[in-house]
Amino acid sequence: MAFVKIKNFPSRMMAEQAQQNLDQEGIPSVIQSPDMGLIGAGGSGLPQGADLYVPQERKEEAWPLIQSLFDGI
Repeated sequence: MAFVKIKNFPSRMMAEQAQQNLDQEGIPSVIQSPDMGLIGAGGSGLPQGADLYVPQERKEEAWPLIQSLFDGI
């Protein structure tokens, strides 16, 4: 299963919120960020942010959900 980046978030915490929403819809996802989740809650912004990846074949399904919840972020 190939994963593709669907969005970059300013913080790991925001990426985790998006991931939870995708999980509720049965869409698997992976977060990749330089902090690797090791610096507390991850609420602070990171210069690189945190990337959220979904399976290529689920991107069309996941994108509208991410847009509706996190448009403009």
